[in-house]
Amino acid sequence: MRLSFFTVLSAVASLSHALPGKLQSRDVSSSELDQFEFWVQYAAASYYEADYAAQVGDKLSCSKGNCPEVEATGATVSYDFSDSTITDTAGYIAVDHTHSAVVLAFRGSYSVRNWVADATFVHTNPGLCDGCLAELGFWSSWKLVRDDIIKELKEVVAQNPDYELVVVGHSLGAAVATLAATDLRGKGYPSAKLYAYASPRVANKALAKYITAQGNNFRFTHTNDPVPKLPLLSMGYVHVSPEYWITSPNNATVSTSDIKVIDGDVSFDGNTGTGLPLLTDFEAHIWYFVQVDAGKGPGLPLKRV
Repeated sequence: MRLSFFTVLSAVASLSHALPGKLQSRDVSSSELDQFEFWVQYAAASYYEADYAAQVGDKLSCSKGNCPEVEATGATVSYDFSDSTITDTAGYIAVDHTHSAVVLAFRGSYSVRNWVADATFVHTNPGLCDGCLAELGFWSSWKLVRDDIIKELKEVVAQNPDYELVVVGHSLGAAVATLAATDLRGKGYPSAKLYAYASPRVANKALAKYITAQGNNFRFTHTNDPVPKLPLLSMGYVHVSPEYWITSPNNATVSTSDIKVIDGDVSFDGNTGTGLPLLTDFEAHIWYFVQVDAGKGPGLPLKRV
C-alpha cells in the first residue's frame, strides 16, 4: 500500500497501543552539544549539491553560511553519489583531517522522487537480522548506492586507517543514513557513528532494537517536527533509541538544557507526544541547530540536475 505523504501527515495516528518511554536523568554536556552542532553542518552541506557534485578534492562549502565550522576544517570531497539512481539518492563522502573522520553524508528530501521514496510506507526485509523489517523506500534509497559507496569507503579508509567513520543526514537523508550506518557496521565498520537529524521512523520493533543495540546512535528531533512522527506507529514502525529531543524554538540558540535524552523505541515524553504530524508544524523540521536545508533551491523539480 502506497500512501501520499500529505495524506499521511493529516492522518490520525493510532497511538493507544504504545507504552511511554522513560526520560533519562543525565544531562547533555557542553562537549556533546558541541559535537551535535558540528556534525549537523555536514548534513547541511549535503544540500549544496552543485558545489560538491563531481568536485573530488574540492573543499565543502555552504554559500548560505550554515556550515561555517565544516568550512573551517577544510574538509574535502572524495566521492559524490548524486543524480545516479531512480530514488535520486544524493550525498557525498568527505575527509575531515581536523577531526580525523571520514564522513558519509546523505542529502535530505529535495525532489518529487524523494518525496515518493519518503511516502512508500511498506515494509521490506533488508536481511540485517531475524524478524527485522525496514521501510521500503528508505532501504531502497540506500541499497541502490550501497555497492559504490562501500567500494569508495574501502579506498578512503585505507588511506586514513585511524579515522572514524561518521554517517550523517537530515530528514530523508537521516533515514537513509540510519540504515546505511546499520548495514555498514556489519560490513567492516562496527564503530560507525550515526548523527540522524529529523529522521522518520525506519524500522519495525525488531530492527529498531537491533540498531539500538549497535550503539553510537545520535537521533535528534525538534519540538513538534511532523517528520519524525512518520510512518505512523499504527503502521508498525518505531524509532531507534535514544531520542535527543530539542525543545528550543525555531531559529534559536540551543543550550544543553534544551535537549532531553529519552530512552525507548516509543515514547510520548518527546517529539511523539507533541500531537499529530501536521504540515502547519513543518518549520520545526528545518531548524536543527542551524537551518539545515538552507542550501536547497526553490521548488520541487522532478529531479534536480
